[in-house]
Amino acid sequence: MTPTAKIIDMIPDERLIHIIRHSNDFTWSFFAMKVILNRLNMKITMYKDDRSILPVCCNELRTLLKKSVNVPNSQADLKKILSIA
Repeated sequence: MTPTAKIIDMIPDERLIHIIRHSNDFTWSFFAMKVILNRLNMKITMYKDDRSILPVCCNELRTLLKKSVNVPNSQADLKKILSIA
């Protein structure tokens, strides 16, 4: 079985960017997820002409997911992210 950190690293940036930009379309269980998604969405909006900010935002979201891997609500949100095609 693949360790969770590797699974998180394998999530494509395009999927994470979609989640960040459309975070209000989903119901999130983990409060920290709600906060970071709103902050990252604002960051992308502020730097709308700078595409170099996108990988930075994806990495921030991945870092949160890795650090909170043992939090049940975070695990539920990770499953939701992985199920989004």
